[in-house]
Amino acid sequence: PSILDRDKAVVSTQSTGDHTLSLLFRLPNGSRVTRAFLPEASVKELYEFAFTCKDAPNFFTLVTNFPKRILPAYDTAEVVLSCREVGLESSTTLFLQEDDSESEGSVSEAEM
Repeated sequence: PSILDRDKAVVSTQSTGDHTLSLLFRLPNGSRVTRAFLPEASVKELYEFAFTCKDAPNFFTLVTNFPKRILPAYDTAEVVLSCREVGLESSTTLFLQEDDSESEGSVSEAEM
């Protein structure tokens, strides 16, 4: 896998329109970033966007709060599932749950 440079990361264009999901990303430091995605966007795209956020940790897992769900990890086959397939709806908050150490399933610069 190639190393992702946060400053040069290419993230798909933000979606707009009536058929988009507005997702709120909460970083461990409490900051928030909102972005619109198509329902067909993959979980991998969510991880790639989250990683480019300022102050995103090097290792994290995306987690919803209510209902509490851990999204498929970046390095698993399920990461290709769409937002719709994993049950994400507009206005969902995704928490970047920081992993204390490099662990299986978490995303890092080296994996992207």
